Amino acid sequence: MNWPTDVNPRDELLPDLGEMLATLQREAADDGAGRPSDDALLSLHTGGVLRLPIPVEYGGLGGSWEAVNRVVTALARVDASVAIITFLHYASVSRIMGWGTTEQKKRLLSAVALEGSIIASSWSEPGSDAAKQHIATSAQARAHGGWRLSGAKSFTTGAGVASLYLVLARTSEAEGASGSYGQTNQGIFVVDAAQPGFVIDGTLDLVGMRRSATGLIRLDSYPTGPDDMLAHSVDTPALIGYPHTLGLTLGAVALGIAERAYDIALETARSRSLLDSPLHRHHVFQLGSRLAAVRGVVEAATRPSPDCTAAALTAKVFASEEAEAICRGAQEMAGSAGLSQGHPLNRLAQDARAITLMGPPNYLCRDLVTWRLGSPS
Repeated sequence: MNWPTDVNPRDELLPDLGEMLATLQREAADDGAGRPSDDALLSLHTGGVLRLPIPVEYGGLGGSWEAVNRVVTALARVDASVAIITFLHYASVSRIMGWGTTEQKKRLLSAVALEGSIIASSWSEPGSDAAKQHIATSAQARAHGGWRLSGAKSFTTGAGVASLYLVLARTSEAEGASGSYGQTNQGIFVVDAAQPGFVIDGTLDLVGMRRSATGLIRLDSYPTGPDDMLAHSVDTPALIGYPHTLGLTLGAVALGIAERAYDIALETARSRSLLDSPLHRHHVFQLGSRLAAVRGVVEAATRPSPDCTAAALTAKVFASEEAEAICRGAQEMAGSAGLSQGHPLNRLAQDARAITLMGPPNYLCRDLVTWRLGSPS
């Protein structure tokens, strides 16, 4: 995908995007450290990626959510791990923009735009359900305001590379009402990684998204101030799902993976003269038609709709599963060469699989969408 050069820079174009992608390209296959290099992370800041959707008054570019999805796709074509870190950063930024107080917006959005802070979300825990309705991490009210957080989180993408974290914690022992995602006895808190009580407990050795710095964090009586709770507990389920109402979708990551896999399939077919065969030409056509369908569904997620949440979740399911199929089809084109451990199609296939499992996982997305179909309008 060639990045457009003749569109509104505030809405569709990022300065230095080509240079940033070149930086990622040089190291995308180097996943031994389990995280992007400091140079790659810096390029997200200097290239304007991190501040794309942030309003201009806070130092951002004021880009649209459609542009956000397109940037995530462009990143995923080169490095899906960096794309997933960036997508979850955008999701966190959207929550602050939609639910934060004036003080929180000024403090947190400015930290992103001016200092290059990355924001991660930390919901998952060992033993908790996918809908995050039963978690152990607790938030105890402090006598003079604020809360004290204690607990452990697993599968936190961006652990150790993010400066700020949105952490989900129980605010009451009483059972809360369940939303589609989360409960009303929970709160979301802004946690600063530089403060005492925040601990990185290691990086997970994943099969897919190996450079995503996905790991465990621990909160040891971490003290938050009165202005560090992003929303009151009753709003937590809505806050968790808020990015989907804007059309933000993990399908944008899957689309980038699918685009790259298709490119490799086409390059392979040309280099091996496979396009001389009608059978292989038809195979390439099938992969291209699948890719076109994925692109259409992802692009539709940010269009005006009676239910953007359903569109975003549907795009996530469809794009991730079709990306897996496109990767398999591309591997068939590669033949035995695709069996080598270092072949890029193996990494792409594992990354596509990872998207199907990331929250909300595809089975939960299906349930959330079909549950909404039965709800009164």
